[in-house]
Amino acid sequence: MVILFCQVLANRPDIIREDYMNELCILQDDVPPFPNQVAFDIIEEELGQPLEAVFSKISSQTIAAASLGQVYRATLRATGEDVAIKVQRPEIEPIIYRDLFLFRTLASFLNGISIQKLGCNAELIVDEFGEKLLEELDYTLEAMNIEDFLENFKDDPTVKIPRVYKNLSGSRVLVMEWIDGIRCTNPQAIKNAGIDVNGFLTVGVSAALRQLLEFGLFHGDPHPGNIFAMRDGRIAYVDFGNVAVLSQQNKQILIDAVVHAVNEDYAEMANDFTRLGFLASGTDVSPIIPALEAIWQNSAGKGLSDFNFRSVTGQFNKLVYDYPIRIPERFSLVIRSLLTQEGICFTLQPDFKFLEVAYPYVAKRLLTDPNPALRERLIQVLFKDGVFQWKRLENLIVLAKENVAKMSSNPALQVKNVPSSRSWQIQSKLDLTHTIKDGARLFLFDEGIRRQLLLALTEDSKLHVQELVDVYRLVEDEIDIPSVAVEVVQDLPNLVRDFLLSWSNSVLSDR
Repeated sequence: MVILFCQVLANRPDIIREDYMNELCILQDDVPPFPNQVAFDIIEEELGQPLEAVFSKISSQTIAAASLGQVYRATLRATGEDVAIKVQRPEIEPIIYRDLFLFRTLASFLNGISIQKLGCNAELIVDEFGEKLLEELDYTLEAMNIEDFLENFKDDPTVKIPRVYKNLSGSRVLVMEWIDGIRCTNPQAIKNAGIDVNGFLTVGVSAALRQLLEFGLFHGDPHPGNIFAMRDGRIAYVDFGNVAVLSQQNKQILIDAVVHAVNEDYAEMANDFTRLGFLASGTDVSPIIPALEAIWQNSAGKGLSDFNFRSVTGQFNKLVYDYPIRIPERFSLVIRSLLTQEGICFTLQPDFKFLEVAYPYVAKRLLTDPNPALRERLIQVLFKDGVFQWKRLENLIVLAKENVAKMSSNPALQVKNVPSSRSWQIQSKLDLTHTIKDGARLFLFDEGIRRQLLLALTEDSKLHVQELVDVYRLVEDEIDIPSVAVEVVQDLPNLVRDFLLSWSNSVLSDR
């Protein structure tokens, strides 16, 4: 339990200093296994039958050992399929309940300091830790997490999620499809296997961002031992006991924060911290604004090529000690997830630029996602102080096209039996069909947007024809005219209805 608690502290920059965090990270892999016979007895208890009846063979040594359990490799007798068997450490549950009680009692004596420094009592921090830990004890929940990930990535040929055998699993035993890949703990083996490292890392960053910003369900512990490089270029994840969920509102606020960073709106960035729960409601954010500006200017001022999350996090850690900032448990997992995956990127390819993959993904989402909330944020990016940002639009298009090009040329998409659905056929081009349709609708019916766009075209007493031409040249190969025409025709009844409603409302308001 002490090891577990230290592992959690290793990911909480709001509680301990960075140098202490680095020392505690050593404990991540320093967990001895428990005896095989004990593990085999637990498996038989959960299965309700002898091992030999279900498995034709099982490894004599553990494949991996962790704080809560360990993993074996086996072969199913019925089908000959190789599987991974995860077995829970014996008698761990009562030990955890006992130690959580002791930690909570100790935390009650630290409430005064915790409230002063973090804006919350220490018992709440222990409760957050305990809640996540107890979830990891129930392997039926992990099986459900795996099924959720399978559903999220079912149409993504670049990501491999292991199938779970629920009929062979229980609260203490989890049987999953065996992943025949190379762990990211062995970077040299990945390179020796001839895997396109840059393509693999691009797939990994995109998968991580989809989890965070698209699905709102992300892997909370993506350390190198839990991530595999498949020989065909795909990325595979294992160990889904520690996952976190972000609400739709939190996902939108995170995108807001990106937009505010792009617009250099540091006051709104500070407010985003309050909305995400980093600051208590009602906290005066004015002293934090200059500090946020200094951190972002120092990091982003170097450009995408030198930007990395570790440097930003290091500066943010100092901010945590100067202001009453507390990192909610789910966001400590987000930070750990991003830092860990960036670390894997640097290990495999020291000159890999994490943000050069991440930012094009965000650009593509802003330009192509028909979600109304993202449309609103796209408008916020394109207008600064009421002035249309032509160069910013061009940069977004270039970055989005770069994302599409990198993903469509990835070796993982050349694998046989890759789904040939329309959702993957269009990935070879930047699909702007919905964006054009929604933009035309806004221009027709939103008087404020129409006025701003007309002003953008005539700004500084000149027609900005060249800017329009430059934008068109960037997207002319991406526009599927027949698809746009079909969308417009299908949406024509709605356009007519909205036009009539808009016209009638204007007539009635004039009276």
